Amino acid sequence: MKAEPRYTFSIQLPISLHQKLLNKVGRGKVSTFIKEALEKELEGSEEKLMNEYRECYANPRMLKEAKQWEKAEIKSWLNYERNKKEKAKK
Repeated sequence: MKAEPRYTFSIQLPISLHQKLLNKVGRGKVSTFIKEALEKELEGSEEKLMNEYRECYANPRMLKEAKQWEKAEIKSWLNYERNKKEKAKK
């Protein structure tokens, strides 16, 4: 089994939160706890989004509404790009 490369970073926590973390997971286990919490959160977000897409495509009314929102967002984006170009010219 090949070990995955690691990236080390530091974060700042209030002392009270750090103490709660140590009390809950214990010294030497903080990195593992944070890694697992992040993985769970990120996988949960991805899974939630997939479920929402499935629900949308299963319901014709929702699909129609989603397409309308998509068009609105595209128009919004196009207006934003036009305004940006006009401002750059001035």
